[in-house]
Amino acid sequence: MKRGLILCLTAVLLLVTLQGVFAAGSQEGASGAKKLTVWCWDPNFNGYSMGEAAKVYEAMHPEVTIEIVDIPDNIEGKIEAGLQAGGAGLPDIALFQDFIIEKFIQNYAGSFVDLKAEGIDFNQFAQYKVAPMTDQGKIYGIPFDTGSTGLFLRTDMLKAAGLNPEDYRKGMTWSEVIKLGETVKAKTGKALIAYDNTVFDFLRIMVQSTGTQFFNKDGSVNYNTPATRKSIAYLKEMNDKGILYMSEGWNNWIAAFNNDESVGLMNALWIIGTLKSKPENAGKWMVAPTPLVEGVKGAQNASNNGGSSWYVFKSSKNKDLAVDFLKSTWAGTSPEALGFYNDILKGAGAMGTFLPSRKGSNYTANDEFFYKDQAVYKEFSSWMEKVPTLYYTANYTSMRTALNNAMQLMFSGSITSVDDVIKAAEAEYKQISGN
Repeated sequence: MKRGLILCLTAVLLLVTLQGVFAAGSQEGASGAKKLTVWCWDPNFNGYSMGEAAKVYEAMHPEVTIEIVDIPDNIEGKIEAGLQAGGAGLPDIALFQDFIIEKFIQNYAGSFVDLKAEGIDFNQFAQYKVAPMTDQGKIYGIPFDTGSTGLFLRTDMLKAAGLNPEDYRKGMTWSEVIKLGETVKAKTGKALIAYDNTVFDFLRIMVQSTGTQFFNKDGSVNYNTPATRKSIAYLKEMNDKGILYMSEGWNNWIAAFNNDESVGLMNALWIIGTLKSKPENAGKWMVAPTPLVEGVKGAQNASNNGGSSWYVFKSSKNKDLAVDFLKSTWAGTSPEALGFYNDILKGAGAMGTFLPSRKGSNYTANDEFFYKDQAVYKEFSSWMEKVPTLYYTANYTSMRTALNNAMQLMFSGSITSVDDVIKAAEAEYKQISGN
């Protein structure tokens, strides 16, 4: 009797509890409350920029909350684990580095939403950003930031060498840069360019400026191109002549140009924040276009280093909302959307690759930190349009590791010719990739 009563009461309580859960769910649905989750890294750059876009969308859609989750370590590994689990645990939107996304598109076909099919006009973006996210006519990402590059030079050191800085704000060839480096070295004893020999960035910037690829159309590696050979030869000549200040690792590289060990550096506009961390150098820096690799068809005074883009997972239960959010902000032309692009340029030094955004006041403003108040962002945005496309493929990481290791052997004197560099890179690439 008591057992029957207890079971009856338990059933009633369970029914009441479930009714409460369903009621709460109905209220949430009735209120229209919705939530999107975004994964990225670097809260002061990527997270800040996405947060500004979220503010714009949430103001238009008060029922929507956009949560930005910082994944500081191994975001690609966490995403790969989720994809292997059929999308379990993944967010609605994630940020991918441009050089890695081709691997994911190829290895996890059908895992991302085709944003071209959703009506986004990709002609409005810098085209070198669109190419790596495109596969068989489908376009899977929303381009974010540019890594538009330039040659940064200290004008006070140029003057100390008896030179007029204005003569070097033009688009130079690498031969002209080498001649400049020889003059500066002879007059001041300083190397012209800080070089971090632990990373591939410098050589990649040179080769991409020509539009040359590191892979053939069939996916096989190709180190033996005129652009790669010329770029390696330039770097060997600069090192042999003491024009490069050789450093190892990020911190030592920064110390080289921020502590007056070198006259300049070559990298993307995102390094400007690091330059400004030394306010005593205000008025001393200027930036010139990326130097030209001579004699290679298609070469430009423009290149890229770095950059990421946003992707929506097909496994998202909110993928329609996620697409609308990206379409309305990162690909939107409303005053609010264009305004947030202008804001993140000033707030984080994040220059988007959405071409209509370049009308913002921060894109065209003079910058007092630079020599003669140079409008550096205006110049970087104009160079951005000229950046040739680089295709990465799924084996890009193996390719760059092998080639950079071969370059280190050259700088150390273990090998002495361009042919030796290429042979060493080919051998290591075959070993680590199996191709």
